Amino acid sequence: MNKDIIEKYMKIAIEEAEKSKENGENPFGAVLLDPEYNFCHKSQTRCIELSDPTAHAETLVIREYCKKINSVYLKDYILICSGEPCILCSGAIRWAKIGKIYYSVPQEAINKASGGKLKPSCDSLINCGSSKKEIYGNILLEEGLKVFEDYEFTPQDERKKAGDNHE
Repeated sequence: MNKDIIEKYMKIAIEEAEKSKENGENPFGAVLLDPEYNFCHKSQTRCIELSDPTAHAETLVIREYCKKINSVYLKDYILICSGEPCILCSGAIRWAKIGKIYYSVPQEAINKASGGKLKPSCDSLINCGSSKKEIYGNILLEEGLKVFEDYEFTPQDERKKAGDNHE
């Protein structure tokens, strides 16, 4: 692991999470790197904006980059996430064959911030078959946790799209 490169891109993932929060979305961001650790794509959660419950930062970064390169696999690519991938995102990561996953905030801390129930770890979901991916957590944890300060998780259907002033 190249710590300096991972931390550089984790900061970008956390910045994407901040932007997502500013846009009224759940605060998550993701960055995709190629197997040589070169930047490929970044995204933030956009569920409300796109009216798509699957538009999590991780699924979007995978979807958008796969479309760009016309491939369904990102074998051995590297995904940097501001939060530990959820069940949905872990499935997308597994099916895209991403090789390494780095995240800042673990599910346990996300659940504490959201008041939600404990979810399965991304490791248990991504590595449930014969292929094993490298997963590293708690990267820049304090910076990642700051995104959740003063953020209240509310159901998505109770939030408005950015710029939507309808009462």
